[in-house]
Amino acid sequence: MDGRWCVVVGEVVNPRSVDDRAALRASLETGIERANEALREQTVAPFSVLRGVEAVGGVLTSPERMYPALREIAEAVHPVAVRFAVVHGEIDVGLATQSVSRMDGPAFHEADRLLGEVATDERAVAVSDPDVEPWILTLLADQIRLLLTMKRAWTAHQAELVRAYRREGSMQAIADERDVSVQTVSQTLGRANAAQIMAVESNLDAALSAVWGFSV
Repeated sequence: MDGRWCVVVGEVVNPRSVDDRAALRASLETGIERANEALREQTVAPFSVLRGVEAVGGVLTSPERMYPALREIAEAVHPVAVRFAVVHGEIDVGLATQSVSRMDGPAFHEADRLLGEVATDERAVAVSDPDVEPWILTLLADQIRLLLTMKRAWTAHQAELVRAYRREGSMQAIADERDVSVQTVSQTLGRANAAQIMAVESNLDAALSAVWGFSV
């Protein structure tokens, strides 16, 4: 290890405009649970809700697996939008606690700064690592932003079926489970551009591994 960690902080966009804040909190907790389950082996501090229903944070071993965390949280609160800051940097307070709310350091300060920039520029995500070329970080952040933007167009039904397809890997299994035709499942996934989105996600995971895989 190089003494640095991946701080991931997200905040709900315009949380006070959400009428059912209890439902938002429940959705956010669902996304957090899924992110923690998916990234159990890469987690330094499990994701948790911060500041009521406005923010979420967690710490990973490296940025290589950042996207599954962002994806799980963003999809869980759909159609509410979330903005993210991902920072590969130092944590000098509370690391041994394994609790993100008790940690602090340069990486957290940078994450807060980036969240402010993202909000001002109306972007969805910013990524920081002093050892990676800025144009690479921008390219990765833009790819994630485009994925999140495309998913914002999903209906709740489309989001549910895409998640099921990602989990099952079979349209027939989804059709059998829901007692509908394979054609119906295929049409729903097609309208959601599921195949294209999942292909881009696969390419993104490969790019993240190429940039940061050495540090895991």
